[in-house]
Amino acid sequence: MLLDFHVVLVFLITGTLMVCTPLLLGALFRPKNRYPEKDMAYECGMDPEGEAQVRFDMRFYTTALIFIVFEAEIVLMFPWARVYASHPLKGLALVAGLIFGTIVFFGLVFDWAKGDLTWVKTFHHKRRVQG
Repeated sequence: MLLDFHVVLVFLITGTLMVCTPLLLGALFRPKNRYPEKDMAYECGMDPEGEAQVRFDMRFYTTALIFIVFEAEIVLMFPWARVYASHPLKGLALVAGLIFGTIVFFGLVFDWAKGDLTWVKTFHHKRRVQG
């Protein structure tokens, strides 16, 4: 019983040392000469232009969320395939996988119908007639 906790303690100490040692060595041995160009933000080798706080278009967030959904789907399909291969009730495992795939597919159809997969969107606004 004590041996099990001893292994965890050794693991925690080793992990802490592996994180803290490079940080401590870097703080001790890195050069400390400060100059304005070194403290400047780096942007592709060019001097930065504009504000740092820029509002991104919502399409970036939507695309990232759709990407995360399909990445999660792929991550969940690998264990499902493993279970399907070794499960005695293959029909039940197949139905579960098909239900999951169908839900993700209808999510894709919904996003497509909503227009979230179109990168260049057109916005139709009704103009008020002044008169």
